[in-house]
Amino acid sequence: MTASSVLVKETTQGGDQAAFDRLVRLACSIFDAPIILLSVLDGDRTLFRSNVPISMKSMPREQSVSHVVAAMGQNGLLVVEDATASAPFNTHPLVTGPDGIRFYAGAAISTADGRVVGAFSVLDTRPRLRPSDQMLDTLKLMAGMAGDILDQSAATRVIDEQLGVLRMAEQMSGVGHWRLDIATGAAYWSDEVYRIFGLSQETFDPKYDNTISFFHPDDQATLRACIQRTIDTGEGFDFKLRLIRVDGQERLIACHGMIEREAGSLAGTINGVIQDVTEVETAHARIVESEARYRMLADGATDIIIAYGIDGIVTYVSPSVEVSSGKTPVELIGRPVTDMILPEDIPGLAESFRALVKLPVGESSGGVRYRGVHRDGSVRWFEARTSVIRDAEGLAIGFHDVVRDITETKRLEAELIAARDVAEAAARVKSEFLANMSHELRTPLTSVIGFSGLLQGSPNLPETERRYADRIATASEALLSVINDILDYSKLEAEAVSLDAAAFDPAATARGAAAMVETQCQTKSVRLTVEIDDLPSGVLGDQGRFRQVTLNFLSNAVKFTVSGEIRLEVRRCGERLRVAVTDSGIGIAPEKIDALFDRFTQADASTTRVYGGTGLGLAISSRLIELMGGRIGVESREGEGSIFWFEIPLIEAEGDVGTEMDTAVVLAPGTRILLADDAPANRELVRIILSGWGVELDAVCDGAEAVAAGSGGDYDLILMDVHMPVMDGMDATRAIRALRGARGAVPILALTANVQPDQIEACARAGMDGHVGKPIQIGELIAAIAGALKPAVQTAGILAAS
Repeated sequence: MTASSVLVKETTQGGDQAAFDRLVRLACSIFDAPIILLSVLDGDRTLFRSNVPISMKSMPREQSVSHVVAAMGQNGLLVVEDATASAPFNTHPLVTGPDGIRFYAGAAISTADGRVVGAFSVLDTRPRLRPSDQMLDTLKLMAGMAGDILDQSAATRVIDEQLGVLRMAEQMSGVGHWRLDIATGAAYWSDEVYRIFGLSQETFDPKYDNTISFFHPDDQATLRACIQRTIDTGEGFDFKLRLIRVDGQERLIACHGMIEREAGSLAGTINGVIQDVTEVETAHARIVESEARYRMLADGATDIIIAYGIDGIVTYVSPSVEVSSGKTPVELIGRPVTDMILPEDIPGLAESFRALVKLPVGESSGGVRYRGVHRDGSVRWFEARTSVIRDAEGLAIGFHDVVRDITETKRLEAELIAARDVAEAAARVKSEFLANMSHELRTPLTSVIGFSGLLQGSPNLPETERRYADRIATASEALLSVINDILDYSKLEAEAVSLDAAAFDPAATARGAAAMVETQCQTKSVRLTVEIDDLPSGVLGDQGRFRQVTLNFLSNAVKFTVSGEIRLEVRRCGERLRVAVTDSGIGIAPEKIDALFDRFTQADASTTRVYGGTGLGLAISSRLIELMGGRIGVESREGEGSIFWFEIPLIEAEGDVGTEMDTAVVLAPGTRILLADDAPANRELVRIILSGWGVELDAVCDGAEAVAAGSGGDYDLILMDVHMPVMDGMDATRAIRALRGARGAVPILALTANVQPDQIEACARAGMDGHVGKPIQIGELIAAIAGALKPAVQTAGILAAS
């Protein structure tokens, strides 16, 4: 299946189907037309998707009108007022055939990367006059929205695939991750941790005390002391302790952890990784035991004793030499001692002997290692401790060696070194994988979030389109939040989040969450009611997490309600804000309610098969509400419906709500900025953002072009991507810093999807003055630019004054 055919398929199912249907209904209403056609170019074919049945599902690309529109480029637009009177359209099968098409107006559909993939068209069976320019602009906008729907489908599919690879990497490495809430004792385990303990998410709640009980009784005090020391001092920990699995097996586990605290708080979370090292430690113990046994036997009987004169001729060798060399003492006595040594090792040994002879009487050097060749041709390793034989005057007259065959020890050492190298390589690969996944997931979201934000900021956007833009922005921001949680390598878990307190309108946020499920309710003929008290216009809290929990309740209600009503209530209850979602759905059995907020748990095992879902939503919601200082609960009767509710502290906010950025942040018109980014969509997005500030923006495609532009132009600031062809952003920054004068000191901001702490530090080491992460937040970008320009302006003023 080709990429284009996948795009067409994805607009016929799930949320994309609903979005497309809304777009079609809007187009039918605006243009008063009976037929809306989505056509996608797929190789040498054109595929059709229409709101009403047409006689053709596809046709050769060269014969399609969409091919003509696509040839016009991203802004392609074609209007045919009467197809029967316009060649070559009067011979088109949709005109001459049973469909009887007479009027056509179509605009090109392009994806975020600039590819023209088809056309969004309005058709009629009667001739019509050419629509006004305003109507045609609306048609272009709808074509852009159709492209956004296709892009969102493709981006979601890629993200799902990459998250699956991430979970598979954890399974392959055998390393699980966990999180402990210090205040509550509640814990989160990844799947691999459950496997190590021999438990399952359905039957075990990983609270602190429950977890401690699985460790060996003699190790529990050590574990508690280790955790407490971390809480008291903030230092990380490493330990290896014995674990008694639920099946009775005793396992040795290695654990590493660190603590995270919120600013000004003694509470926080401990994040850690755990690995079953039983087999590794057993193998190591065997190696140590084997070496100890070998040395004991060597001390008792197998050491080789060799005596030789200052000329190196052997005068005595013990019988044990035959085992290691295959030669008898008779064959070796009278021969140079070097006959027993590999020629390549002789120079090094000779140097050590010269140093040994120069040592004061009574002192000895450490043992030396060298190789010898057995009679059968095999190379063997030996360790020799040499004593100097001296005469009465202290002059060296000979040497006495005690030699051990350490071939087996060297083999085991080599195996250990190889195993260590493999483990270190695996750790590096995992770290690089997480960093790459973060970059690759953020890159497509940059365009989705950026352009949806621009649509939201457009003053000319109609109310319906603004609602669509709001929903795209809300959904993409929620997706970015999930990606941030999952791919934050320093936290090592998807749920390790911190609250972002800011002023927001709870009523508007609740209505926005309800609007996101409105279409699903209409599809199921379920009535959706929103009841909101007279609330403050602004409260202080984490708007994204408030929306996330509210939307989770609403989504569950829609999922489990076949008919009747869903009611969202937002009320003030004293000093708390209460949100409740009531449904007339299937309800929950009393004995199942207590487990609802456990991870990967649903009320019935058949629920997943019938309704879908992972069982994570309520567990995550519970943790989020706990972080907010609130409480969460459910009231339900089987067959009669449910009420899911939460309460959080109500703290009224001062000042305006929803301000995108500090009004004090100003960019002077005429500011010259150079942007280096290899993605055309990103360059377009930044150009649109900065155009509203009167900024003069020059854009280049790679680091080499950035260096050339920076050395030849007087820019006030440079925005530098990191991953670019020809020359990356790091090398380009270093090259610019090597320039003389003001051009080498120009402020440089990293504008990149690399957002891990070590990556941000690498940007600073390369000479960058700041960092702005992708997806781009407009307020953050403008504030960073303004902040970077202030020192430059001050420096320029000082130079001018001097």
